[in-house]
Amino acid sequence: MNTAAKLGAAIIIFGAVATGSSIYSHSEFDEARDARIVAEKGDTITVDSIYLDRIEGRYDPNYDRSRYQEIAESLQSDPIYIDAYQAFEVDDESLATIRDEVKDLDMPIYVAFLATSQVDDADGQSQLLAGRIAEELPDKRATVVVVGAVTEGIADKGADRRVASYDVATDVDDNRSAVARRYVEALKAAETEASKSSSSRSLDDELQPIVVDEDTSTDPSTLVYPVGAAVGGAALGFIVGGGLGIGGVLAWRAIKKRKQNT
Repeated sequence: MNTAAKLGAAIIIFGAVATGSSIYSHSEFDEARDARIVAEKGDTITVDSIYLDRIEGRYDPNYDRSRYQEIAESLQSDPIYIDAYQAFEVDDESLATIRDEVKDLDMPIYVAFLATSQVDDADGQSQLLAGRIAEELPDKRATVVVVGAVTEGIADKGADRRVASYDVATDVDDNRSAVARRYVEALKAAETEASKSSSSRSLDDELQPIVVDEDTSTDPSTLVYPVGAAVGGAALGFIVGGGLGIGGVLAWRAIKKRKQNT
């Protein structure tokens, strides 16, 4: 085989592998996109879909209000609401102190001990829970503190008590009721400012959850094969094809030389 024939064979191998690599890369993209489209249109439950449903539930404007209405009603007879799951996280002494602290306030302070969970309709967000409870209260002005298993949240209604969670000094050895007592003390000492808005830290003026984690994912139906992937596939083909082409020429020379020696 002359030099021109060898060069031609190498170019053919090189081009075939490069083209095949690009076609394979494109087909893999199409297959992955089709699988995503089927998954989103189907009813199959996956871990990802459970997670997304939970996040979306946090911002659901049509959430079931009965739970929050029940808590708000209970707070009218006792300024402390204790979820049964949190009953072992409180002590009577701290609860008695809290009741004394919030007694006869012009702007009431209510405390709810709730078993917050990332699978509930508020995604375990203590601040959002407090906001939803506050909006169900009959009071024109009030503050609600939600004390969860590990987090706390504050929501105001009708006026602002400028206190944030990081403003409250708590001790690692405090139980949940001791933490609540510290929050109540900080809120009681804070200045109250008039407000025309809902004042909730987690609800907007129309009483809808404030969205901070917007879904920016692209509809798989509109996905297109990216230029970068095409270039990458072709580059991989060039490398592999070039290697095979050079290897093929060298192998042909070795075989030809062996025949001549024999």
